[in-house]
Amino acid sequence: MTGELSLRPYNPQGRSLAGLRKVIVVRASGRQEHQVTACRAVEGGYLLRLAGVADRETAATFTLAEVRVLRTALPPLEPGEYYVEDVPGCAVEDEAGRALGVAVGTFWNGAHDVLTVADAEGGERLIPLVPDFVLTVDARGRKIRVRWDDDV
Repeated sequence: MTGELSLRPYNPQGRSLAGLRKVIVVRASGRQEHQVTACRAVEGGYLLRLAGVADRETAATFTLAEVRVLRTALPPLEPGEYYVEDVPGCAVEDEAGRALGVAVGTFWNGAHDVLTVADAEGGERLIPLVPDFVLTVDARGRKIRVRWDDDV
């Protein structure tokens, strides 16, 4: 390796990152924006080349860093699509309009995103962020409607 960084995307089925021009790298020492000079798809992810990272030793300092894409670099959303980062803070209700709580976070379980919902009694629900469960996401209106039955 001559300064390339191996990048494993959060969602491997997501849109291509090959056109990236800038990324934000988050490490214990803080956040830093970097210019991307090359990006190519490989099995399981991408190889990135960043300006100023020309050798293996410098590239190694990025090990286990989190790489984020500027929101302005993301493609426009199609109708019915949403960015997972927009979900926390949304009110969550079932099909009948019964309040289930507030989305407090998400995580990737290896197959799909999962929504963490906190209710008023201090309980927690984990709801898969997949079409079988998520009926609508109105990120602007801060509301998510889900197919959910606590008795099942």
